[in-house]
Amino acid sequence: MLQEQPSRRWRDWRIEMRRRIAARFVGDRAYLAGLYRKRFGRLPDLDHPSGFNEKILVKILTDRRQYLTLFADRLRVRDYVRQRTPDVALPRLYWWSDDPRSLPFDSLPGSFVLKANHGSGWVRIVERKGGLARADLARLAAKWLASDFTVVGREWAYRNVRRAVYAEELLRDDSGALPADFKLFAFDGEVRLIQVDRDRYAHHTQVLYDPQWRPIEGIVAAAQGVPLAPPVTLSRMIEAAQTLAAGIDFLRVDFYEIGGRIVFGELTNYPNKGLNRFQPPSLDVLLGSWLTLAPTRAVAIAYRPESFSGA
Repeated sequence: MLQEQPSRRWRDWRIEMRRRIAARFVGDRAYLAGLYRKRFGRLPDLDHPSGFNEKILVKILTDRRQYLTLFADRLRVRDYVRQRTPDVALPRLYWWSDDPRSLPFDSLPGSFVLKANHGSGWVRIVERKGGLARADLARLAAKWLASDFTVVGREWAYRNVRRAVYAEELLRDDSGALPADFKLFAFDGEVRLIQVDRDRYAHHTQVLYDPQWRPIEGIVAAAQGVPLAPPVTLSRMIEAAQTLAAGIDFLRVDFYEIGGRIVFGELTNYPNKGLNRFQPPSLDVLLGSWLTLAPTRAVAIAYRPESFSGA
């Protein structure tokens, strides 16, 4: 059952209220500096950023280019991916709405993923619908819809994203397990790092690679994993990621490989809100050296804006 314990609901409510109060009385710069100090024990240098985390915080504070909002919008970005990289598959979308009461529980397949459009990390994997109650899923969706994700990390890109929830295909690899997640870090349109996450919701591990699939020592936010053989679609993944990130100072492009196909995951502007626990810390310096901030540079992305089609 999805029903939350009263103690957890009370804890979540208190956290959200603290964040909302802080959003009214604490400026974005001071708030983000406080999050960084709490995580790393020191204040960030936001005037002269050098590390990757510091530069991501500066992007949150200063970069107001509209494509960031498009990339953060889980539903609208599907059209962007379809137009720019038609060979990349999209997970099947079963339903979306801003009204949780319209959740078509009976017509949804036996397994699916429930997500929020206007935030990150609001995900409920439903592997067997039979053991769930529609009311519990609708209650969770309503909770997400009532929440303002921007109070968590002040991520500007989400401020104008439509609040909505949706159900999409639960992806499986050839063995029937949840697939590995390939996260391609593109700097000025060039993939420089590939992060591979496995068993994210159980025994989360990571391995880092360069574009030639040579392992890089270190991790971002999980246990060190075992190196894998390169995906058969590696070169096509890199090409697709670079197409989606063309002309942009930084973008992380997430893919899956299913049966020899590349399947889109998401686009990420601000990995972990600029609070990545890199191990070793020198990774923060390395990625920071690759990121040249250009928050005022005009970027014309090849995309035809349109109302989300629901396809």
